Amino acid sequence: MPTAKVDKPRLAFEPETVLIAAGPFIMGIDLNDAPDEGPQHTVELPHYRIGKYPVTNREYAAFLAHDLTHEAPSKQGWFNRQPPQDRLDHPVAAISWQDACDYCAWLSAESGRTYCLPTEAEWEKAARGADGQLYPWGDTWTVGAANVDSTDTTPVNAYPASAGPTGCQDLLGNVEEWTRTRWGPDRQSAAFLYPYRSDDARNDTSSYSLRDFRIHRGGSFRSNAAHMRATVRDRALPDSRVRWRGFRVVEQLEPSILRNPANGQSI
Repeated sequence: MPTAKVDKPRLAFEPETVLIAAGPFIMGIDLNDAPDEGPQHTVELPHYRIGKYPVTNREYAAFLAHDLTHEAPSKQGWFNRQPPQDRLDHPVAAISWQDACDYCAWLSAESGRTYCLPTEAEWEKAARGADGQLYPWGDTWTVGAANVDSTDTTPVNAYPASAGPTGCQDLLGNVEEWTRTRWGPDRQSAAFLYPYRSDDARNDTSSYSLRDFRIHRGGSFRSNAAHMRATVRDRALPDSRVRWRGFRVVEQLEPSILRNPANGQSI
């Protein structure tokens, strides 16, 4: 019987993560008015861990304390590189794509684990589960399940009803979340279409370009509930910083760490 590899102790500032089982899931949707989200198809992913919540101000402050080259978010009330005390558990926002990548690189070096931004496929599987439901909690929108149609962020654990089959919270609403997946140089037309492929450079981070849009997912507190399905793809220039966009992390796992992980197991 396969056994799990003994893991290193988690550091106090490491985001809590959830284990997502290897295997197929349903990605995309067939909608005439959302051609970028289709066709619906099946994608196979290895197992991985993903942040249970978006990265918080508290967690990002630990990064800034170690890396004095990065500026603190300028639109969220930070002072002397510290967030407001009443917003420690809000998602960090006004973060560029490169800021998020730099945080992941720092976290990897500090922890000895490999962190990065999720691909849009990893993000969508965490949100929909293997069966392709439209929302983390099912196929019908539930009023009050997510922070939408509002004016500000909330603590990342304020909407427990947002938890889906994997146990992740805040995948819809609160803050949009950067992925490492490329959209392409033309905002109006995606260069990387469905069916999703992991071998066509769409997840390449070495060809960083300010002209190449990156995909973000999940909508934010500003979003309308009518447009909050988990298949929606949006994009932004990687140097953009807005107060409604943040990120969560993925921990990449060795294939031998766990061969039959339980979907949604939390550390």
